[in-house]
Amino acid sequence: MSRIGKFLLVFILIIIAAILIIINISESNHKKEILIEKYKQSLIKTDKDFYLASTQIGTGQAFIDFADDSVILMRQQQFPILGKNELAKHYLNHESEKTPLKWTPVKAKVSPDGQLGYTFGNWEYKDTSNTGQEISTFGNYVTIWKKQKDGNWKYVLDGGNSIPSTEKNKQ
Repeated sequence: MSRIGKFLLVFILIIIAAILIIINISESNHKKEILIEKYKQSLIKTDKDFYLASTQIGTGQAFIDFADDSVILMRQQQFPILGKNELAKHYLNHESEKTPLKWTPVKAKVSPDGQLGYTFGNWEYKDTSNTGQEISTFGNYVTIWKKQKDGNWKYVLDGGNSIPSTEKNKQ
């Protein structure tokens, strides 16, 4: 075989190897994207289950049950609540079954390894004034979640803000 023939053979083998590597990387990236989407859907489901639990066992108990031991809970005009023990103490005196908090996740992101993620959404809190009028407060929240050793998600940080009152949310 001539030098040119050998060169062409090596060149063709290099091109074939490069194509196979590109295909393998593409398939691997696609599998990672599918896995990340699976983690994301699992996280959204957990946030929705968290809300459902709050309607069944009370908001306070749900916040305790879905919390990681190292949880940080941040609320407007309050000092942060640090740790699950302090969270449980906080909710002993502030059960909210009579004035439920409603929330809905609208977005979630998950780390590539599926160990951390966040959900972002909207919340509404209804209460009754001294005169018997229903009062609604609206806002947004962000919850940071950590996957536990058992595969379940627990939140490690939760916080939110109120949305300025508008005519729409006064009705």
